[in-house]
Amino acid sequence: MKIEIAQCSGFCFGVKRAISMAQGALSAAGARLPDGQGSASGGENNKGRAVYSLGHIIHNSQVVEELSKQGLESIKGLGNIKEGVVVISSHGASPEVFEEIKDKGLDVIDATCPYVMSAQKVVKSLSEEGYTVIILGDNQHPEVKSLVGFARQRAIVIKDDTELRKAQIPSKKIGLVSQTTQSAENYFKVISEILKKEFLEVRIFNTICNDTKKRQDSAARLARDVEAMIIVGGKMSANTRRLFEICSHICKDTYHIETAQDLAPEWFEDKECVGIASGASTPDWIIDSVKNKILNTSPVKHVAEGDIER
Repeated sequence: MKIEIAQCSGFCFGVKRAISMAQGALSAAGARLPDGQGSASGGENNKGRAVYSLGHIIHNSQVVEELSKQGLESIKGLGNIKEGVVVISSHGASPEVFEEIKDKGLDVIDATCPYVMSAQKVVKSLSEEGYTVIILGDNQHPEVKSLVGFARQRAIVIKDDTELRKAQIPSKKIGLVSQTTQSAENYFKVISEILKKEFLEVRIFNTICNDTKKRQDSAARLARDVEAMIIVGGKMSANTRRLFEICSHICKDTYHIETAQDLAPEWFEDKECVGIASGASTPDWIIDSVKNKILNTSPVKHVAEGDIER
């Protein structure tokens, strides 16, 4: 069996940056570990400061669990938290969240992906200039919620061109942005639909991040050349789900898994070439374990890997 790994796999820049910032915060704070285990810095008498992640720092449960062992506590809201350090996840947060952190006197470390920050600035500017902002994305995703906040709630969230056709848009001046992990194909369909409508003014911004485009392109290329595709990444990861959707349209035997434990031997029966692609929040060690599990459960004739961009 031949196994090829998509050229763009493993952590993206924004995820690496967020994890590094979270680990730096834990180290600097001598963070408390759960259940009275001491502190992340190891000092027995140093109780340390609590370090919180507002939402999961990235959408990968295995990485989140590992950071939790180091002392990073994921929280859904600030609630009764009165002291400590709050790390903003790679997906960003709304201005209201930053205000609440400030009002509580908490320290903040902003690990928002720079591409998301760029989209936030565009949305803020459009809103201030009186445009209705249309955001292509998942309205339950934390990144999209942050964008809506920067639009001062003057935003309409759509998931595709079909929803755009049904949307009631109150202004003749609109600005269009995308969740950074959207597919270019979906975005172009929405742009095409917008140009059919009678708006006074339309401003369109490409806010899909470079890594997303490269990752989707490399996965699609690989899917054309293999008999089965394994997409590795968190079930909550929007960019991983997008990879699965893209590859499913190309290769009928495409599967989305989180870890090697999710693999089924029957997927590889009579297969001579299998491809592996990963979401931007998937660590190298999980990709390697998936590759090794496939090799250990399948007849092996030949193994080859594409160049892996780390």
